[in-house]
Amino acid sequence: MSRFCKVAISIAFMLSAGAGCAAYAADSGPQALAFLQASQLLQVKHQLEQGKAATSTQEAYDLLITSANRALKTPNPSVTEKGMTPPSGTKHDYLSLSAYWWPDPSKTDGQPWIRRDGKVNPASKNNQSDGVRLAAFTAKVQDLTLAWYFSGQQRYADKAASMLRTWFITPATRMNPNLNFAQGVPGMSAGRNAGVLDGRYFATRIVDSVLMLRGNAAWSSDDERQLRQWMQEYLHWLQTSKLAIKESKTKNNHGNWYATQVAGIAWYLDRPETIKKMVALTESKLDTQLRPDGTQPLELARTRSFHYSYFNLQAVSLLAILDQKAGGQKGGQDLWHYTTPDGGSVLKSLDFMAQYSNEAKPWPYKTLDRISVRVVPLLSWADNGIGQPRYESPIRAASFSLPTATHKPGEKGEYHANARRGAIIEAQRETWLTSLPAWESKR
Repeated sequence: MSRFCKVAISIAFMLSAGAGCAAYAADSGPQALAFLQASQLLQVKHQLEQGKAATSTQEAYDLLITSANRALKTPNPSVTEKGMTPPSGTKHDYLSLSAYWWPDPSKTDGQPWIRRDGKVNPASKNNQSDGVRLAAFTAKVQDLTLAWYFSGQQRYADKAASMLRTWFITPATRMNPNLNFAQGVPGMSAGRNAGVLDGRYFATRIVDSVLMLRGNAAWSSDDERQLRQWMQEYLHWLQTSKLAIKESKTKNNHGNWYATQVAGIAWYLDRPETIKKMVALTESKLDTQLRPDGTQPLELARTRSFHYSYFNLQAVSLLAILDQKAGGQKGGQDLWHYTTPDGGSVLKSLDFMAQYSNEAKPWPYKTLDRISVRVVPLLSWADNGIGQPRYESPIRAASFSLPTATHKPGEKGEYHANARRGAIIEAQRETWLTSLPAWESKR
């Protein structure tokens, strides 16, 4: 039997509701999901069905269904909807504007734009370009797929598959598999290596969604074939384009997100050697990124120092999950346990960030914003990865209280309430719905 038949059978069996035999719970090998844990998803599903889910799990599920119901009513997003046309002349090419660049007030036309680190230019977050659209599309597909899995309602899978076809397959609306014009800066560059970061959602959200949909009536074998072709071409772009190669060499979080993105797509395409190379690339970067005291100087230098300290470790933590599944654990020396030559490590950096997972403890560095609970899923993933309750205390203490939703974005580039709300919802979901804290998964 081919690897892909095994994948379809295994995933379909795992996701089937009310199966009258032993539950599928494999979390390693070619049939496994990439960043999500099949056994934990199944456990959460059973808890929800039996009315035994933890309060935080039930809250996260209710918010998921609310979001998925909204997605059912929205048109399928596409890159061809944007107002701007890329230099290539086709709207099938993705185009985004760099968030922290603004028109130069000293120039008549404002060009070239100038950088204001941490201050988001609203012009980068509208429908004239694709940045917001890509993030929203991938989030909706993930919401719908998870809603189908936990609820068993086929309408969610149908909509998720329809959105995937619109973005990746349908000739009139499909995206070309490149990021040549991502995070451009007017008057300076039509596309920059930093724009490769935009594509991380293809790995972290789309790969597992498609793996979960395999075997579902909404997602045909021809859909799968065409998406695989798209991913193959996109991975080729990531490995050969000048922009992507330059991004792979960056020393901060961008370099780690490049590795995690490539590894996630390589997992989907069954290319284990590529995953090994990405883990090795990340280890080489950690040697200069992580201090023995747990701090990350390259991220602390940013105006949003808390966010980027978390963001870098998020990329590394996701890769650590994939590394274990790909067979990276050898005598305890997987990425979770990796130690740099001068004594820094992933766990020491998580130890440092765990102190500030509660807003009550002041962050000792300058930062424009701080959402403390964003660290909590990383702590839970680490506990599960190392098989120890290292972070049980801060996970138990975490609060996922939501700010009031607004209809207005932040002024002057500030991080607004709706974005904060979304980040907290995501943190609760990643801790309590799509994964479980170590002590909860054992009950």
